[in-house]
Amino acid sequence: MKKQILSLLHEAGLSRYAERFEPLIRPSFRIFTHPVDEESLSLGTSKIGGCPDLPAGTPWPYWKSYPLSFLGQINLAELPPFPEKILPERGLLLFFFAAAAMFDDDEFYHSVEKAKVLFVAEPDSADLKRTAPPNELDDYDPPVRFSPCSLDYRVEWTVPPAESSDIEQLGMSWNKNRDDFDRYWEQFRKRVWEQLLHPDDMKNRLLGCPDQIQGDMQHECQLMAYPSTDRNDKAALLRQAVRWRLLFQVDSEEEKTGMMWGDIGRLYFWIEQEALERADFSLVVCIDQYH
Repeated sequence: MKKQILSLLHEAGLSRYAERFEPLIRPSFRIFTHPVDEESLSLGTSKIGGCPDLPAGTPWPYWKSYPLSFLGQINLAELPPFPEKILPERGLLLFFFAAAAMFDDDEFYHSVEKAKVLFVAEPDSADLKRTAPPNELDDYDPPVRFSPCSLDYRVEWTVPPAESSDIEQLGMSWNKNRDDFDRYWEQFRKRVWEQLLHPDDMKNRLLGCPDQIQGDMQHECQLMAYPSTDRNDKAALLRQAVRWRLLFQVDSEEEKTGMMWGDIGRLYFWIEQEALERADFSLVVCIDQYH
């Protein structure tokens, strides 16, 4: 698949970037959802929506006074074979987000605490309990509790969006090598989407490159996670920004999950490469983007 993608890069007239671009071609688990009766799912099974399967005694996560909404959980042992060893072979990843605070608190958009990822390394011995959320989550409009869906997966190879630190480090941007930047965006990326990716409009992912709606998220992640970053040192900021990798992406599938992020948007959970390599999910940045 990498050879096909590099062939499309050459066809777009971007051959001079090929050697440095190849490591940016990243595999992803594309996630497809299916509404399900949650009682039919055994404890620790992968799902989006529903109630989390938490180790007994685990407190429900909050941001300020807001209980976080449960987005989903991924049992790593259930994932299909993957071309790169990135995640542990076992474990349960649980994703939470302060959906109730999205339009209710001015500090929401600048806080990394609005999202949380819990990692249960040994779910089989963790005494998991299907845990109902706090009652406060029933009081919000629009709803911030989500309907359960079972999952299946397709491994896809993905490439960075044009507006990203990954592409900027190659020397392409709105302000530098603009002709190449336009070819990457208008020709190369379009052909990858049309020829190599599943056509379903809903794009839920684990790992890979994001299906981005707006601007550079890597740059935003660095500044949100480390507010003391020197914004004036552009070269250093770029070196720091490219360390951020997509961990999880969840789409607006209102009819299936009840999720609607702004105007048909998506949520993106990001993690630093070094933290991902050591399975440390204590610091993640969640960014929401809308059409």
